[in-house]
Amino acid sequence: MLIRLTSEDLTRVRFEASPMWETVTSLRALQQGTALHRPWIEEAKKRLADAPERKAKEHLRLLTTLVQATGPIPDALTPTPDRQDSFAETLEAFVGVPPELWLRDLGYLGHRGLADYSRRIIDEFRDDVPRGVARVTAALEWYWATAVEPYWPRLRSVLLADIDSRLEELAHHGIQEVFKTLHPSVRPVPEGLEITRGCDATDLPTPGRGLILVPNAFVWPNTLVLNTAPFVPTLTYAPRGVGRLWERVRETGESPISRLLGRTRAQILAQLDVPMTTTQLACALDLAAGTVSSHLRILAESGLTEPVRAGREVFYQRGRVGEELLTRA
Repeated sequence: MLIRLTSEDLTRVRFEASPMWETVTSLRALQQGTALHRPWIEEAKKRLADAPERKAKEHLRLLTTLVQATGPIPDALTPTPDRQDSFAETLEAFVGVPPELWLRDLGYLGHRGLADYSRRIIDEFRDDVPRGVARVTAALEWYWATAVEPYWPRLRSVLLADIDSRLEELAHHGIQEVFKTLHPSVRPVPEGLEITRGCDATDLPTPGRGLILVPNAFVWPNTLVLNTAPFVPTLTYAPRGVGRLWERVRETGESPISRLLGRTRAQILAQLDVPMTTTQLACALDLAAGTVSSHLRILAESGLTEPVRAGREVFYQRGRVGEELLTRA
């Protein structure tokens, strides 16, 4: 697949962290049993099974009909992410997708070999698109709240840390170098970006609207491409650090690093397997936010942690020195 990029498009490249794209791709990871996400899959399956929602089974059947373990994902489910920080905002964009785009996507799904119940879901959706969208909206709201939202702060911190590192790379080396490091299947070519995939879009977006790059934990180890009108071309890729997303926090209670830094600072450093805010750290360690803030200031002054700003929020991540210290401890 080729995403054609004009010189104007290259001036409009931007990054987004999208709760909707993360939610949709998590459905595929859940069905595939992706090894990297096994800790989340085990917890999510239990949460979904124990959910009191009366329509839980119906919701899951609908969502897994639209997002199957393999094959295309309807573009209507993942409209262009546009600076939407909350799931509610992304849901508004989803509800606003024109019915004709749903019919196009449902036509693609209908040509696949489907179970009888999935075939019925597709046929009912085609017959009454507004009702189908309302059902999908309710299903997504339930699934997000049950299986993804509890983990969103951790997911989001990884995504924002990746964006921060990519922007630094952009500032030092330019957009072409950023493109080269997104994914092994992605490479810059004179016409734009070439992605090794088995299909090509026919209804291409209007040139000049830019390109959106979306770090996405659940898309690992693949990519996901939105390259059809009327959307802005969008490419998802796995963020740096995704391999540590579900790691258990390293124990530092009686370690040399605890004796060196003190127990609390060692705990804070160990907790930062993914970037976190002061509030998140305070909740995770059951400490007062002021206490955590004081320790973070000292750790940052020592080069053991580094602040990462995302809008009005400040995340803290382990610095190189802090990472080496923990590794040797």
